Amino acid sequence: MVVRAFLSEEEEGAWRGLLETHATLVSALDARLLAEHNMPPGSVEALIQIAHAEGGAISVSELAERIGLSPSRASRLAIDLERQGLVKRERSSSDSRSTEVAATDAGRARLLEAAPTFFEVIRERLVDPLDERELRQLGRIWQRLRAARVGSG
Repeated sequence: MVVRAFLSEEEEGAWRGLLETHATLVSALDARLLAEHNMPPGSVEALIQIAHAEGGAISVSELAERIGLSPSRASRLAIDLERQGLVKRERSSSDSRSTEVAATDAGRARLLEAAPTFFEVIRERLVDPLDERELRQLGRIWQRLRAARVGSG
């Protein structure tokens, strides 16, 4: 197999496992959140980050970094959430080039409705299949990968 020239069997298994786990989790989140709350997972994740931001507001660029979107995509998401009345966008008082996003009362209410489903799916698909030792090990692996990414620039 051509792939084996680049990845060992163990490396390929780790890569494929990551891709399959991510795809399965995102698909399950998408199906449940849309069916039960008419919200895609990205909107729920954005509202979680916005609601937990220090001071209750977060810059669009910081939101983009936290949820893994490009700044332009995060800006479009913030605009969409604002149109739904879930957030308000305002120019930053400290940097007029930056836009900050804060959850509205309606946004916090929708988040409180959708969050249990969001975390239930994560628990079912990622947490429950692992025992405590495996879960701690997975957490250490993610920390190591995050540190390597941050350390490499």
